[in-house]
Amino acid sequence: MRAFGFALTLVVFGSVGCSPTSPDGDAPVPASEAGVLGSGMRLRDVQNPASKLAGSNVKVTTVVVTAVDNFDETHDGKSRGTIFLQDADKSGSLAGISLFSPSFQPTSLRLAPGDVVDLDGQYSEQSKIGATVDFSPAFLPQIVKPVATFRFEVGEPKPIVINLADLTSFAAGGRQWIGQLVTVLNVTAVTAPAGDSKNSGRVMANLSADSKNGPQISNELFDLPVNAFPANTTFKSVTGVVTYFFNMKIAIRRQADLVQ
Repeated sequence: MRAFGFALTLVVFGSVGCSPTSPDGDAPVPASEAGVLGSGMRLRDVQNPASKLAGSNVKVTTVVVTAVDNFDETHDGKSRGTIFLQDADKSGSLAGISLFSPSFQPTSLRLAPGDVVDLDGQYSEQSKIGATVDFSPAFLPQIVKPVATFRFEVGEPKPIVINLADLTSFAAGGRQWIGQLVTVLNVTAVTAPAGDSKNSGRVMANLSADSKNGPQISNELFDLPVNAFPANTTFKSVTGVVTYFFNMKIAIRRQADLVQ
């Protein structure tokens, strides 16, 4: 839960009709600061391969929180805490990301969907975890150890509709949607939700016949019970945050993200 909670209705980026109070409540934030994108980069520009910024410190302004992982699916405290954000001005290719080990300004800040922050940290394209996990040439994009500075609060961002075919693999188009809130329409879960072979607590349902590499619905952000729905269940829509770990996943945030 955030340490403070005021609401700001953002009519148009670049123009607001009021000056919201600052996080400490002492003074209003000038509209010129609260309503513009700021002087930093957009996430979509940071992640553009032509920018070649992997390993570099970046300053990104005006990104909105899409989800905070408060669900510990592995029941060991190690699978929670990830914060997902995307460019606040518009959705689109390469506009989303997650944070690794952030700190906050003010220090009491606890982020929630709809919070808008600025980020200052290292952009990373991580393809290895330890000595045994290697999914290169694919990678997990993150901003590492950023300072997240609160700016203002808007409504929870709306998902962008994408094609399920984009999530066939990292290279097929999945990479561009990692970390972003999306919706896929008229899809069939060819398997019921099931745990993995390691009985880790992670639960997935396959969205294609390719059970090894194809896209899945996952329980990373929400309690999706084993056998919550039968195999070959068709959904009018599935909404969630796109994540990546060897294959593309849609991490649903709530039961309402699955519409039959």
